[in-house]
Amino acid sequence: MNDLQAFVYVSIISADNDEFDLTEDDKQEIIRRKDLACSWDYILEPIKDEKKRETLIKFFDETD
Repeated sequence: MNDLQAFVYVSIISADNDEFDLTEDDKQEIIRRKDLACSWDYILEPIKDEKKRETLIKFFDETD
């Protein structure tokens, strides 16, 4: 994961970020899934906004 990816990932799971309308449980689930080293599609599944999720998946996939 490069620095920009790391910044975006930390922003997603940040307690101060409400942009993705994630509960604390959702954020913990994203962290758990990331630790499993699965696909970004699976990791970001808890993000309910499909358009935002798809954009993030493309971002993470393109910069891997």
